[in-house]
Amino acid sequence: MNRLKFTRAELRELGFDALLAVSGYAERDGNVCYLCGHKNAFPYSNAGNIISGLGFSALLVPTESQNPTILVAPLGYQSDVVTGVDQAKTGTNLADELVAAIKESGLESAKIALAGSDIIPVAYLDKVKSTCPSLKIDYQDGLVSNQRMIKSENELRLIRFASKIADKALGLTIDSVKPGMTESEIGTIARRTAMELGADYVVRDRVQSGPEIGRLRWPFASKRKVKKGELVSIDFVGWVNSYGFDILRFACAGRPNKEQKRVVEGAAQATASMSDALRDGTTVESCMISLKEIERQGFHVSPFGHAIGLEIVESPYLLPGGSGDVKKNMVFCVEPDVKLGKYSASIENEIVVTDGKPEILTKLSEDI
Repeated sequence: MNRLKFTRAELRELGFDALLAVSGYAERDGNVCYLCGHKNAFPYSNAGNIISGLGFSALLVPTESQNPTILVAPLGYQSDVVTGVDQAKTGTNLADELVAAIKESGLESAKIALAGSDIIPVAYLDKVKSTCPSLKIDYQDGLVSNQRMIKSENELRLIRFASKIADKALGLTIDSVKPGMTESEIGTIARRTAMELGADYVVRDRVQSGPEIGRLRWPFASKRKVKKGELVSIDFVGWVNSYGFDILRFACAGRPNKEQKRVVEGAAQATASMSDALRDGTTVESCMISLKEIERQGFHVSPFGHAIGLEIVESPYLLPGGSGDVKKNMVFCVEPDVKLGKYSASIENEIVVTDGKPEILTKLSEDI
């Protein structure tokens, strides 16, 4: 309820009559979930005359609290989980339900802030605009995403627990890696173990081995058999209690050679260097400057990282050209890519920004 109260204050200050927050299935459901707790439990489907907009949801929040907050959730929602929802529309046509909610709230000629402009399909937004031609919609994605950047103590508790689940699952998986196993078999162990430990959902177990490491490819894990002495990269992503985990570690099917050990150690150093620079009051740019020392050791380093929370990839990004202030209680996944000769490696840790050194949530050993 405090989140809705804060949001309404922001709306009044900016001169809006209401907020329309939009979410998508799984990896893009942060806006609505953050404000009221609803998660999309049905995946995306194609648009038709009867069913349209499955996998999406929206929360209409009038600026004045005496007007009802309306959740538009095709096919349904968990009434015992959501909070601050006065009414709900659970039909099978997202655009029609959005129009009905706007009209019932008397907002046909209002000025509405839209959070999730990159999520809602243009066909549904066009339907709203054409049906309510006097409606003024202004893209205000930061109105919710900026709130989500700074985690509360309760959110941090949930994120820490999710990270522990990921550590345990991936640790057991790495211990199981042997020559002759397929990438898919390795990924299955990680996914099954995490679910047994209490994960809500595992969305990716990206397993790559040998010359496949570092490639952007489909499928995430193949039937390729790991050969003796090959490195295995495991990028593991999912949710526990609605909050995400994202971890990347290396295994070796046998004894690693000196160059393999050096590239993985270099990746760990790069991750530690970027992480250490992420402190309250610093900037996104500062963590990338810190990598120059790693490059002087002969590595080629590509900075990368992102915030994490209800969604796996949140703002801000840790990329060249990126900008923004780093603040206490932001949570980042730090994963620069390091190349040395024919080898490529990335070690991914989750960290919490503090006044001093970052709190490293990912405890799993980086040693292969």
